[in-house]
Amino acid sequence: MKQLLLLLAATGSISLAYAQAPTTPTYHVAVGVLGSYRTAGVLGEARLTPHFGLKLAGVLTSDGTVPDEYSTAGIGQVAYYLPCHLTWLEPVVGLGGIYTSYHWQQYGQSGTVRDLNVGGSFGANVVFHPRLRTGVQVFVANGFRGAYSDNAMRISGRRLLALPALTLEVLL
Repeated sequence: MKQLLLLLAATGSISLAYAQAPTTPTYHVAVGVLGSYRTAGVLGEARLTPHFGLKLAGVLTSDGTVPDEYSTAGIGQVAYYLPCHLTWLEPVVGLGGIYTSYHWQQYGQSGTVRDLNVGGSFGANVVFHPRLRTGVQVFVANGFRGAYSDNAMRISGRRLLALPALTLEVLL
């Protein structure tokens, strides 16, 4: 009986140690799509180390309130994957740059306002297959506030922008 208890205790401790061991990613590149109620985009990632990656995204945003007005953005970030004991969960934070281009059309005039600024992100991915993951990311940026003057749009100030998005990625 004593040997059986020792065997069970040893088996339990081995499986507990295995469940808590940090996992290393089995991919080097990820490509996918992102979207929300008014945003669509593509994204890619190069995993540099088990905890660091380089993320790139291209996004198109339109709320549909003003015809022919839309925004495009290019996002580049260094991502840090927080250590997690759950092998299917990847919490992640990122910091980098964002380039935005806002196309406006008002009063028979049109133009484009461009901006380069800093941004970040946070969220979590769920790896539901060795080659597929889905997640929720919130991109945060120091965006601009636009105002119309002299039949043109100009940057009139700054505001914090938060863009939540659902992601679906293929891990290569």
